[in-house]
Amino acid sequence: MNSYPKQILKTIVILFAFPVLFGCSTGNHRHDKLLQGDTASARNVPISEVRAAYERARASMLQERQVQVDVLWVLHQFADSDTELKTFVDHSKSAVHAPHYVPGVFSDLPRVDLPEHPDRGIKKFVFYVQAAFGLPRERALSWLQDFIATEEGGYILTHQFLSLIWAEQAGFPLAEQMRFRKQELWQSVYEEQCFVGRVDSIDLYMERVAIVLMYGHPEDIDQNDVDKWIAQIVDLQLDDGSWPLSKTRISYDGASTEVSSPRSHTTALAMMALDAYIHKF
Repeated sequence: MNSYPKQILKTIVILFAFPVLFGCSTGNHRHDKLLQGDTASARNVPISEVRAAYERARASMLQERQVQVDVLWVLHQFADSDTELKTFVDHSKSAVHAPHYVPGVFSDLPRVDLPEHPDRGIKKFVFYVQAAFGLPRERALSWLQDFIATEEGGYILTHQFLSLIWAEQAGFPLAEQMRFRKQELWQSVYEEQCFVGRVDSIDLYMERVAIVLMYGHPEDIDQNDVDKWIAQIVDLQLDDGSWPLSKTRISYDGASTEVSSPRSHTTALAMMALDAYIHKF
């Protein structure tokens, strides 16, 4: 665990409240002024079109032959009522070799043995993410607390939130302070999505929307925002049911790298967002 092949590091780096009374309003006047930057109205997407987009994405996903374990985890969050998709997840999971990313969220895959020190730069980010399902437990909890304590953005922010979801699923009992922090991080993801507005990175856009819709409550999210995001997701879908590849630069602990997201990752996140919209909004 002290060193990783470059490709594995790229794979690892890729993977994804307070009441909101006035859409993307935060109660902070400076932030609210920034969040009002994207006020363009979206086209009204019929629910039948959203369902059709989901089905095209589902068909595309079922054609994938090699799927990363983080993608399988995303699908696992909403596949319970879909026997074919759940079977696809279970079969694909059994074919994953040396899963280095989110094995701990699946009870039948091994935990990660954390090194004594979390290293630096992007490797530090990797180890902090793995703390959610790592051992020894005391070290994992300490690293998790350090990771979620800072104010971040982009993939780092989404992974701060996701790390707490993974920790819960891995059996970590979250203290009240950490549960409160999880709500703060969800709110930060929502605010960032509102502030960015445009599609900065397709994969990151999908990740933020999926987190906001899947783990938020409809009464805390402005419906106009949701409709706008879903319209954007539907309009960006390719004819084969997937979404365009994207690259994103991430920075952490003084280091920076550009990551490329496989189409299955972006497609799974889009499916999560569309599924949440269909069933919750």
